[in-house]
Amino acid sequence: MDALAVAAFLSVVNTTIVDYLVRPIKAKYPNVDMWWMVYVSLFTGGVLVWFSQVNLFGSYLPDPLVGRILTAIVAGGGSNLLYRVFNRDQTVIVNNSIK
Repeated sequence: MDALAVAAFLSVVNTTIVDYLVRPIKAKYPNVDMWWMVYVSLFTGGVLVWFSQVNLFGSYLPDPLVGRILTAIVAGGGSNLLYRVFNRDQTVIVNNSIK
């Protein structure tokens, strides 16, 4: 399976797990500030990616450890972050003008 597809799948799984963890907290304490859940999501996504040994950056970075760490961060950030990193519009801005 392609590494990007695996990372996207793990990102969706991570989002589902974090949502499952957050829903009871928000139900019991509706006014609690959930800013810290970003870090929980990064951690759980990082663990999923780390143990699956996915490396999205293997062909770009010579050190596989750095590639796996970056993949863990990207997949832990959720599918939105994964989309923004790998499916961006390839517009180049040079001297404040779009090329």
